Amino acid sequence: MQNGTIKLEATPYVGTYDGQEHDALSNISVEPSDAKLEYSINGGKYSEEMPKIKDTSEFTVTVVASKEGYKTVSITETIKVNKANGSLNLSSYSGTITYPNSTAFTVSGNTGALSVSSSNTNIATASLNGNTVTVKPGTTAGKATITVTTEETINYTSKTATYEATVKNGSIDLRVTPYTGAYDGRQHNAVTVNVTPSD
Repeated sequence: MQNGTIKLEATPYVGTYDGQEHDALSNISVEPSDAKLEYSINGGKYSEEMPKIKDTSEFTVTVVASKEGYKTVSITETIKVNKANGSLNLSSYSGTITYPNSTAFTVSGNTGALSVSSSNTNIATASLNGNTVTVKPGTTAGKATITVTTEETINYTSKTATYEATVKNGSIDLRVTPYTGAYDGRQHNAVTVNVTPSD
């Protein structure tokens, strides 16, 4: 007596990370339908439980179909979850600062740890505290690009966003008041000077 032949087909999961758990294989078709299915990940121990995939990774799944009186068959498929695109939003993407004042904006939706840098620290510097970026003017007027980066993680790619800081020189307020008065025989300053900033 000759063994029957089992027909086995399956579709491997290949997708982009979405935070959801997925069956490693779908559209499993086996004839006869009551054949026993067992799964192995990367050639490891076999189990009747369908492997799941969630985080970014790549591995092979071998599925074996067996039934008494039939020749056992197997197929091996590569399962893959790709990294999703990183995300990063700024509450503002540009601003003008007049020396010595500073400004700040917030970062949201980031998918990894944050870092920040300035294209020209003579014009503007940037510092990070939690999700708040503080931009301080340097000693030179002009434009500087503040780059915020969310780092690559196991499931997300790195992403950058930029803020354009325009720095203007501060203004000095100078008020000069001439001395006026009747002769009193004393020496007086010819003018009184008030200046802001005082230094």
